[in-house]
Amino acid sequence: MNLSRSVCAPVCAGLLIVGMRASGQLSAPSALDSSAGCAHHTCTWVPLVENKSFRKGALSYKVENETGTFVLTRSDKVLLRTPLEDLDASVSVVWSDDQKSFAITWSDGGGAGGFHVRAFHLDGNRVAELPVAKRAFESFKARHWCETRGDNIEAHSWLHGSRDLLLLLSVYPTSDCGKEMGHTEAYVVEAATGQIQEHWNVKQLNAYMRSHPE
Repeated sequence: MNLSRSVCAPVCAGLLIVGMRASGQLSAPSALDSSAGCAHHTCTWVPLVENKSFRKGALSYKVENETGTFVLTRSDKVLLRTPLEDLDASVSVVWSDDQKSFAITWSDGGGAGGFHVRAFHLDGNRVAELPVAKRAFESFKARHWCETRGDNIEAHSWLHGSRDLLLLLSVYPTSDCGKEMGHTEAYVVEAATGQIQEHWNVKQLNAYMRSHPE
């Protein structure tokens, strides 16, 4: 974990959001937001700056700022402990309406990325990881790719209870990515398999986000 870069994250993220909007990339309610807080089903914070714990019904979750480990508990019973690889800035957790599934987005390099996504399903006290990201990321990468920095992926919201997950895929919003900079599309994937159910362009994504603000 790069602590020197993390100290910059809250300020840098706020500055980079302005550039991302200017370039046409949508600002999703995830690792882009450097301020701690919750809205609807999503909570976002910077663990290396704010040592916070959040509740969702009987569940409690946090990220240990010393290790970058995500911890989910119920009544002091640990259900999940898993590292967020190379965590270096913000973390966002979005829950499904039925509270059976959640997805984590985190950044390894500040407000511009790179973002990573992992998702999990709860069955009682059992937690299973879901293969949500691979197919959507590969589909987007095949058509839009920044040779210098790669692409970003973020979990936006759950659909149809916890059956499907809406993912945002985007090219880095920096000038070294050329004319592709900030290009964003969305994928609806079946959470259990990662199978792509729908592929949305920016117009469709904008319409959804206006009617379903997180």
